Amino acid sequence: MTLKVQQQQCESCIYRKDSALDIRELERQIADPRMAGFFIGSRLCHHAPDRAGVVCRGFWNKHKDHFTAGQIAQRLRIVEFVNVDRFAPKKRSRKQ
Repeated sequence: MTLKVQQQQCESCIYRKDSALDIRELERQIADPRMAGFFIGSRLCHHAPDRAGVVCRGFWNKHKDHFTAGQIAQRLRIVEFVNVDRFAPKKRSRKQ
């Protein structure tokens, strides 16, 4: 078992500097109400297939030490960086 993290930020990552989204509000949605600066979960990458559970790379870069699964996965060395993108154009297979 591994914790999958997107290998790199996607083109429309909410953590990009040019994002127009209110990142504080988005982080408030997953903030741990009992521990300031900690999260009850992570932001999932919206480019990963639904239900794949791939952690957003921007979130990982900023908060990998601030949510339980991130801390545990790092300690156990079970972080798996993946490159998945459900919006990428499908590669055509060559017929032989």
